Amino acid sequence: MEFRFYCDESYDSPKAKAAKGSAPLEPKCYIVGGFIGNQPTWEKVERRWADKNRRVHVPRYHASHLNAGTWEFDGWSKSRRLKYSKGILRILKQEGQRLHGMACGIHVDAYRRVISPDGQVKMGHPYLVCFNTLVAAIATHLEYGGFAPEDTFSVILDRNPCDMEAVAAFYSMKDDPGFPFRHRLEGCMPRDSEKAIGLQAADYVAYETFRLMQDKRKGVTEMRHVLNTMLGTTGFYACMFDEKTLENNKKSVEAATSNPGRCVIIPAYEWDRKPPRPPRTTVAQRSSK
Repeated sequence: MEFRFYCDESYDSPKAKAAKGSAPLEPKCYIVGGFIGNQPTWEKVERRWADKNRRVHVPRYHASHLNAGTWEFDGWSKSRRLKYSKGILRILKQEGQRLHGMACGIHVDAYRRVISPDGQVKMGHPYLVCFNTLVAAIATHLEYGGFAPEDTFSVILDRNPCDMEAVAAFYSMKDDPGFPFRHRLEGCMPRDSEKAIGLQAADYVAYETFRLMQDKRKGVTEMRHVLNTMLGTTGFYACMFDEKTLENNKKSVEAATSNPGRCVIIPAYEWDRKPPRPPRTTVAQRSSK
């Protein structure tokens, strides 16, 4: 059986402008997240999701636009936006464990501070760090989570400035004899969210996980309703590259032999419903691809 992982990214926009002649400012937090499920599950979700969008006359779900009441949702009252969001969440919850939420986040400022410039070249853009980790996590789960030996997964990612680099990294892992679960990887391609509704679902979880990541940095311990609800229905797996996790992996990353963007952090196997936290142990995957 082939599973599909639809993923999207979410990040904060720098509030200040870069000084003239200096490099552009970066986000402080970056998330890549989405849902994984098999084809029959996605067909049901996509049908119900498309029907919902048609009924409310919007071309697509877009989390940040919905929460701000802009673009597609310009003029919508808060109660109307909340009703729509609850309807979308209901579609996801109806599938239960046939869908599983996943996310990986990174504190970009800590990444730039802790990992050496050479190590950052090996791991790549913060988006790529998160993307590669999720691919490794899914492959690990298919290997150890009671799935059939022939079960594989494909990744569909939302178009973004790093999409082709992510596709190249996926196929590099698939072709790398040093990656022990490469036989679980099937294919990878970018799509537009209006045409691939699974990406709208990915936007849902990526945005909510990003908000949780921001809240935790501010000392807020209470989880937002959406993620809290998913923990008891679809389930949710997440890992976070905060300063402590980066410090724990610093030596192995900087000692690895790897081409740019090909050093992958493989989380220790765990697939449960707890909130995001650092992986217990991680290993730097060496790749010459």
